Amino acid sequence: MQRRKFLQYAGLTGLGVVGGGYLYKYATNNGQNNFSDALAGRAEIPRTPLLIPGNSGPLGMLDITGAPLTLNARATTLPLIQGKPSPFLTYAAQYAGKAYQNPTIRIQRGQQFTARLQNGLDEPTIIHWHGLHVPGVMDGHPRSTVAAGGQYDYTFPVTNRGGMYWYHTHAHNLTAKQAYFGQAGMFMVEDEDDLALRNALQLEPGVTELPLLIQDKQFDNTGKLSYSSNMMQQMMGQLGNTILVNLTPQPQLDIANRLYRFRILNGSNSRIYKLAFVHRGKTLPYTVIGTDAGLLDRPYTVQQVFLAPAERLDILFDASRLRAADEVLLTSLAFEAMNNEMMGGMGGGMGGMMGAMGGSGLALGAEFEIMKLVVTSQTKAGSPPLPARLSTLARIDTKKATVRNVSLGLQGMRWVINGESFDMNRYPIQSRSNTVEVWDFQNAKASMPHPMHIHGFSFQVVSRVNSPGQVRKLAQDTSGRLVTDMGWKDTVLVWPGETVRIAIDFTNHYQGDQLYVMHCHNLEHEDQGMMVNHLVKA
Repeated sequence: MQRRKFLQYAGLTGLGVVGGGYLYKYATNNGQNNFSDALAGRAEIPRTPLLIPGNSGPLGMLDITGAPLTLNARATTLPLIQGKPSPFLTYAAQYAGKAYQNPTIRIQRGQQFTARLQNGLDEPTIIHWHGLHVPGVMDGHPRSTVAAGGQYDYTFPVTNRGGMYWYHTHAHNLTAKQAYFGQAGMFMVEDEDDLALRNALQLEPGVTELPLLIQDKQFDNTGKLSYSSNMMQQMMGQLGNTILVNLTPQPQLDIANRLYRFRILNGSNSRIYKLAFVHRGKTLPYTVIGTDAGLLDRPYTVQQVFLAPAERLDILFDASRLRAADEVLLTSLAFEAMNNEMMGGMGGGMGGMMGAMGGSGLALGAEFEIMKLVVTSQTKAGSPPLPARLSTLARIDTKKATVRNVSLGLQGMRWVINGESFDMNRYPIQSRSNTVEVWDFQNAKASMPHPMHIHGFSFQVVSRVNSPGQVRKLAQDTSGRLVTDMGWKDTVLVWPGETVRIAIDFTNHYQGDQLYVMHCHNLEHEDQGMMVNHLVKA
């Protein structure tokens, strides 16, 4: 693609609202996408203790006892910035006598999960159980969307490995806005491997084992969440000016000098993070023990990791060598947002332009702080040894696999898959149950990074080819795989010009044909139509 032509696509700042898009009536935008320069730099937002999910309230830990759960989708307000109420969409729940908003659902592998979505919004919605192996009718396909005032009943066995999964809205053309305004929560599955590791490392949930939901949000000059559906945002994705961790701006976590487990979810609409722990200007090592679908077979020690929207990362951070009052910043390091891509050598410049044109205080690829950790207590107990083996990961046998090419790119002014935009009534990708396929995600060089998510099945990354230099240098093996590729996955980031090969075992535990979707998890791209139906035939 010629530079001039791309700029015609990406630089149309005067186009305003894209057809079909709108601002929530309870959001204030008015063309103001900055919460002031001070807010964009977060210099005047006071440090706030990190919200740690308790046994109720926002993100509260909700242990499924077997009783049905009702999740009420409703519009409300939440004091996100300095106590100022902001519009927010939530899944409200009453369970075992306690009230929750976007509860962190915790369940044992093998349990039956039963829930009802009650739509209290004034627009359609549906819930997708991200990463969970469920029948097609339970998956939250866009065709299952229920109207305002309607309801949808879910019941399925939880067969997944122990790990951090999540749930979020999936109404086509509304997913990005609804998720951005809050409709998402974590879904924790526990199994024997997970419990054994917790015991071996003497971890305590809510104290030394913590979920971290990272999201970037845009706040206007009144401190309210805003969302502008302009052409630039549709093309590039929503970028916020403020980072929230567990709904907390400028979060601070007081720690002891010991081992911590952080279970991280990138819940942003479109932002990619390059995660590092920084102490006195230097990055510290940390250990990756799990990815999207549970524990790896062994630990990997790294200093930085790319994490795309919808990806999860299970890590250990050892603070045992830190001293009292030491500060460590969980940071997103700078990277070339457009590296290896559409603008040739313009790389970082294009990324900066994207951020500026999108009205964000934090450009894609900018360096910024996510959370501060402060050592406030000392312990003499050393960190327990990490087991050399974490779990068993059987590799998918691809000798008889069918190879499928999946091309990602731009057609006209829309992001497409295999040259197509989403059609609810077409089934471009059809697989056979109980077969193995190899998919080659081939991203055009004149493109953007696309986090590709497959519903219904986990997969394994086989290789990366033609990766940008900043990606290649983080490779863990000769196949180009990153540490985020080493386990079971449901979402994988594909950089422009890159081909990522994955293997999928379509062993189907459910009778009959099963309909799912596959899409980009840059949610603005998804709503624009970067999604296809995927039919798994019996």
